Amino acid sequence: MGLKDWFDKNMYVTSPQDRDAFFHPRRYSQPKEEILKAVLETIASLKDWRVEEQRENQGRIHASRTALFPPSAQDINLYVVQGLDGVTKLEMTSQSRGGGKADFGRNKRNLKEFLGRFDSKVPPVH
Repeated sequence: MGLKDWFDKNMYVTSPQDRDAFFHPRRYSQPKEEILKAVLETIASLKDWRVEEQRENQGRIHASRTALFPPSAQDINLYVVQGLDGVTKLEMTSQSRGGGKADFGRNKRNLKEFLGRFDSKVPPVH
């Protein structure tokens, strides 16, 4: 992420096109239900994170992260989808509330914080 991105972005998304492979969507051999449960446990273990809404049938969990300094809040959406091939995918977005133009890298750090913790709990398959 270049310095320009710190002032130009208000959202970060896992993507197979991301230059940094760490931010690619994750793939798992476990069923969707197991991954959803592990996602909820991971969110509960993160400081300042909380689950706002959960739609298991859609595989979507909406979480938020709030920091007191600097005062900010982000909406984090996690999507867990199991394909017909049995592989379960996890994709994420993090977006700052308020629609400001700059997030100073906060949304990318949100994904890094979650995925780093989650990878140690549930290693993805490649």
